Amino acid sequence: MRFRLSNDEETVIKNLAACMSKKAPSPGMEAAFDYVGRVIARRRYGYASEWRQLASWTELDWDRWLRATDPN
Repeated sequence: MRFRLSNDEETVIKNLAACMSKKAPSPGMEAAFDYVGRVIARRRYGYASEWRQLASWTELDWDRWLRATDPN
């Protein structure tokens, strides 16, 4: 799927990318981008509640999420 990001969507992805740049690649990183993509797509279909939560996440929140999904 391809679509143009809004400014707030781009900010969320930049926060995630900043967090990821400090870590070794892992399956959790792929899952994080998939998750963001699903939330953005759902937002565009009118399901915005999950987006509102995700949009408030900081780099630290992403770091916590990635650590929680890391199987090691």
